[in-house]
Amino acid sequence: MLLILTFLIGLYTCTTVTAVDSIDGNLLADELRKVKEGIGVNYLQVRESTWSKKAQRGYWCKLFTGEGRHIWSYGWKDQRGSNLTIFLMKSKSDTGNQLLQRIQSSLDVSLTQLNKVLTNVKDKIVNVNTDSDSSSLPRCCDIQDVQLTYVPKFQTKVDISTACVTTSPIVMDNLKYPTDQISATMKNNYDLNKNVLWQHYSTTEGVSVIYPATNWENCQNFDPRYTSSYASAASPTDKDVVLVIDTSSSMKQPSGITAKTKMVIVKEAANNVIQTLKPNDRVGLVSFDKEANTPSVPSTSHTCYGNELSFATKENTDELKQYIFTLNTGTTGDSNYEKGLLSAFSYFHSSNDTLDNDNRVKVILFITDGKSTSGRNPVRVISEENAKLQNKIAIFTYLIGQDSDAQKQLTGMANQDLSIGPKSVGHFEDFNQNDQKLLSTKLATFYIHLSTSGQSDQSTFTVPYVDRFSKVGLITSLCRPVNVISFHGVVCTDVKISELLTEVEYFSEDEYSYAFMIDGLGRVLMHPLLPNAAFVKSTEDPVLVDIGVLEREQQAQSVIESMKSGGMGNKTLTKFFTKPRGKLVNDGSRDISLTAYFYWGSIPQSNLSLCVVLVDESYSEIDETQFQPNNVDLQNVFMYHDRSLLKDSFSDCKFYSRRVTSDRSSVKFSQSAFQNPFQYLDRDETAEDVTNYRNYLTRQKITNPGFKSTLRSAVWATYKAEQYWKSHPARFVSWRYMGTKAGMIRIYPGVSLQKPYDHEKRAWWRQAMAHPDIMFLTTPYVDSWGSGIVLSLVHTIYKKGSTTVTAAVGADFPLEYFNWLFSSVYPTCDDVTYWCIIVDDSGFIVMHPRLKETTIESGFKEPKHITIEEPGIAKILKREGVLNSKECQDFSKNTNLRSFRVTMPVNKLGGLAFKDTDESFEIRPIAETNVFIIRRQTKPSTNCKCDSTSPDIVECNNQCECLCHSPISYDVCSNKYNILSASPPCSARLPDTSGVSQPDDTHGLSTCYVPKCHQKLTKTDCFSELECSWCEYTDLSQQITTPCCRLKEECTFGKTKSQYKNTCAAPSTTTDKTSGEIDASQIGGIIGGSVVFGILLTLIIICGIKYFRTRNRNENADPYIDAIPDYELRQYTEKEECSSTDSPPPPYQIQPAINHNFYFDSSTGHKEASLCNGENTNSCRILGPSMREKAVGVYQEHFHILEQFNTFQYDIKSDTGTQLLNKVDRSRACVTKSPLAANNLKYPTDQISDIMKNNYENNKNMLWQHYSTTDDVSVIYPATKLENCQNVNPRFKSSYAAAASPTNKDVVIVIDASASMRQPSGVIDKTKIVIAKEAANNVLQTLKPNDREVPIVRVMKTTLHLQQKKIRTN
Repeated sequence: MLLILTFLIGLYTCTTVTAVDSIDGNLLADELRKVKEGIGVNYLQVRESTWSKKAQRGYWCKLFTGEGRHIWSYGWKDQRGSNLTIFLMKSKSDTGNQLLQRIQSSLDVSLTQLNKVLTNVKDKIVNVNTDSDSSSLPRCCDIQDVQLTYVPKFQTKVDISTACVTTSPIVMDNLKYPTDQISATMKNNYDLNKNVLWQHYSTTEGVSVIYPATNWENCQNFDPRYTSSYASAASPTDKDVVLVIDTSSSMKQPSGITAKTKMVIVKEAANNVIQTLKPNDRVGLVSFDKEANTPSVPSTSHTCYGNELSFATKENTDELKQYIFTLNTGTTGDSNYEKGLLSAFSYFHSSNDTLDNDNRVKVILFITDGKSTSGRNPVRVISEENAKLQNKIAIFTYLIGQDSDAQKQLTGMANQDLSIGPKSVGHFEDFNQNDQKLLSTKLATFYIHLSTSGQSDQSTFTVPYVDRFSKVGLITSLCRPVNVISFHGVVCTDVKISELLTEVEYFSEDEYSYAFMIDGLGRVLMHPLLPNAAFVKSTEDPVLVDIGVLEREQQAQSVIESMKSGGMGNKTLTKFFTKPRGKLVNDGSRDISLTAYFYWGSIPQSNLSLCVVLVDESYSEIDETQFQPNNVDLQNVFMYHDRSLLKDSFSDCKFYSRRVTSDRSSVKFSQSAFQNPFQYLDRDETAEDVTNYRNYLTRQKITNPGFKSTLRSAVWATYKAEQYWKSHPARFVSWRYMGTKAGMIRIYPGVSLQKPYDHEKRAWWRQAMAHPDIMFLTTPYVDSWGSGIVLSLVHTIYKKGSTTVTAAVGADFPLEYFNWLFSSVYPTCDDVTYWCIIVDDSGFIVMHPRLKETTIESGFKEPKHITIEEPGIAKILKREGVLNSKECQDFSKNTNLRSFRVTMPVNKLGGLAFKDTDESFEIRPIAETNVFIIRRQTKPSTNCKCDSTSPDIVECNNQCECLCHSPISYDVCSNKYNILSASPPCSARLPDTSGVSQPDDTHGLSTCYVPKCHQKLTKTDCFSELECSWCEYTDLSQQITTPCCRLKEECTFGKTKSQYKNTCAAPSTTTDKTSGEIDASQIGGIIGGSVVFGILLTLIIICGIKYFRTRNRNENADPYIDAIPDYELRQYTEKEECSSTDSPPPPYQIQPAINHNFYFDSSTGHKEASLCNGENTNSCRILGPSMREKAVGVYQEHFHILEQFNTFQYDIKSDTGTQLLNKVDRSRACVTKSPLAANNLKYPTDQISDIMKNNYENNKNMLWQHYSTTDDVSVIYPATKLENCQNVNPRFKSSYAAAASPTNKDVVIVIDASASMRQPSGVIDKTKIVIAKEAANNVLQTLKPNDREVPIVRVMKTTLHLQQKKIRTN
């Protein structure tokens, strides 16, 4: 079929496309439409095309391939695709209520299964009914890492064969362990229910049995009773707790715990109390001596801590725990209970408390070491203050010590002796010296003494928290108390929020549809505007907000109230939908107002409610019946990306740094392709899995391996893209790909991706979804697969007969190519008068003159914004209403994020002219794209300069309007946001977990596409190939007389790299034609003459080098391995470009980069490659003839030159070591030492002989192995007799030096040749000048070919001999 690149190559032959000296956005749009056509958008989604209309008007031009062959016309229309729309849909009959009921039912089943897990463990404990004095289970804290195996589901190393046991660091006397039999019960639970994560049973004595066994940070200090999951099951009622701490000077006294004062153990106990609170609990804090104090600024960050009860969110508890540790004891022993109690009761009287308090337990925890010494009777104070609150406050008092007066006073306070009427029963406890170690435990478990704490048999969910074992992902614990005669402990099973609510998280029946879930207080557990629960880290706060913050429409409030009370119903209303525009921190969010249909109901067995939101009461999905692939297509429709799992017959080739196949595109699934996403995420795929995928997708079997109903038809539909790509090769692009909402992506050429790769989390996908039906251009970035600095062009694909996006197709191409295309369309942009810039609709730079000068990849790590690169232009654009800021509330960071939009005012849709910008610049939109072109003739001035760091770091100020953030104004204590005048919520930060694909093992592979850069004689032709670049200037900006086309490794953005500054140098016999062109006869003459000249020159060089080599061999030959002679390397500056039938290499000469890893094996007479790796010593292995292809692959990959090996004739001298072609002893290694060996010579272990032998037996491709030490000892395998063996010094070898110091070096050797150097040296029979010569020659011997020695030349073999000769004869 038709080649994409020819659209571009024919640019200069088109009679209707001419570059004009003006900025017309349509010109670049026309060229991008050709790229769009080339990646298959028009083929995959045919519409009434402007191209056909132009063709009917005679809008034609001839286009040519790189070989000059005409292949298509400008107005072409593919008749095969005239009726093709690949994503055919069918309507689903499910109503919103049916969808709701389906999810409710699924969650009900999941909760029933989880409750069964708890029941099994509980029944085992109750039935055994006997605790033990010891446990045979392994101690969690003692498990060694080697005993554990990484399991993806748990995201850490575990032992799934058993549970393990921990004990509290506060060990009770006569500690009892629950029955070990619960380990087997837990394992059986896991085997039967893969939704189960961690299971743990914790006793009232602080023993915890955890399945599966694991070890974790700070394991030895773990006490399960201090966790909110334990406390929430033991006492599920929401609580308001005020801690009152005595800080008088007596608290400085030693406690009953070694090296700890009373104040220290009270601080620890108070922090443990706070740690047990769940986010729906609230807490206040009072310290007192003769005065009372509450937290205040600057000791804390918020003033509300001093007078409001604060919800026990992570942010608040972290602040209060930190404040507790800053408390100091007073200077006097005065303890005024009255003031402490009045401050405590003031929290409950707070006018800011608007929460419904009827169903909350209220308690004051009062901690002291003696009686009150001033103020009124504390029992009277409690009576008066509590009466104002209907005596709802329980008083718990704790005495450190056994002062009898204090005991009496504190007991009266707990009993509220002077209070009248019903009152909440309190609790008093004292601690003598021996019992003070129990203060933390007693205080943290205060709730067991509450009158409302009679344990029920109901299971309760905890508020989501980060998994304490793996440190990644939000989990919730389903817990229930276990009673054996009395309260015995708490059994819990953890489950990932994402896994439990899979149906909610992955619910997306249409582009805007979604579902969310809240608890009985209205707190959000799952919502698409919150961060993905699976990726929240321990360093991040779980986002726990009220649903009213995210669903702000007034009409939605009645829905929310019904959900909180457990009701059900449906309602239609108009609401704003928030969707991402790309990467949140750069692009912000977009909002669109649509009619929405709400369907809600409660979840059985929980206090949770679910709501489904649809934009259309009915929805549609891909109709598989409309696809009838034939048998041939069915066999070709699927190749899984990870080909290591299932072998195939497709041929491999090297594409940049990746191993690919051009025979097929590869298909990669994301978790959303599966009915149960964690079926994919929580296990490693196997060959059996891939076989099942293939059998189902190719209809060999009807069993569905777990895919959603839309997946198979999406795979079939996207196969049309592969067919188009293969029939339309495009050498100016690297990767072409098509992702769908069904959870699969197809890439060509076929390549392996990392398993976590999810195209729906990639910026290009989110940006394309936010810009439907336009040609979306990304900003430049570094391609992680080795194709350099690239841009992507992405276009969406609609469902048939609708404007609903269901897929996106895209391609990557080099920034250099786009720069050339841009300059070709707008030649004035290369004029010194102007400076041209392209920005996207978020204000980020797509093309800028400075980008051409940036060759360091780190310069493209983050996109550049116009407010940073061109602040003067940005200032005028803001003034003219073109560049406008927008803020949204990012609840994951509690900040308002500012981003920008570039839009043209209604009265200037065509852009701004010079007259609109103070004659500084003009800006025009590029039609059907997201980008704008700016042509600047003068640089506008401004005093504003925005910071180039991340908006997450830069805080907004009133001086300059930049990408930045500002704190959200909200009441941290009540966790309430002011939404009346606030910015809309941001879309969620979706973490891109794809990672960077590492370069593949491409040794021995031929390149997929052989670049012929040197054959390209025009710039247009040059840029038709991805790996080529047009060289016009040297690295010093000197214009090259005759520009040329070379590999990107030699020049970038028109400038040669320093080592290739002469790459375009023509032979002296070549003259330029006055017309600037070269006809065929001249080319033939040049090439023919060059071949003859090259042959003669080669013969001369070979003879000359052989002369020197023969002359110097006896005195300079390396007795072990020697550097390969120069004349045996036929060196090109590019990858292999010619076969025996191709035209000869071009008539230009450059100084090539030489691979120093090639050597000559003097024992066998043929070339080998030594692969070295070392620190202070040399460790090498030499690749024999059977590894030649692999060695050449290394050579080509790193240096882009070709080594032509000769056909060797083998002379087998011995029955032993036939591969080595020499007499050897393969049973062992041998050892040599330098003649200059030290007196206290040390030898490496003899065991390496066995290791080397084993290496050889397991890899027959190996040749010599040798290990050389800094003491001049060398161990060589297999043992052999070396010529001149006694004089071998491994440290004088370049292989040793190359590993010990791999950096390329420029060396100048300076030798004193004065008369004094004739004096005898310390070496017998040698003068000083003799040992200096020897030393200098040894220096030369260690240098690699890429090193240079005076005069500044590369150290080739001929150079080495000549320089050594010079040293010897002077």
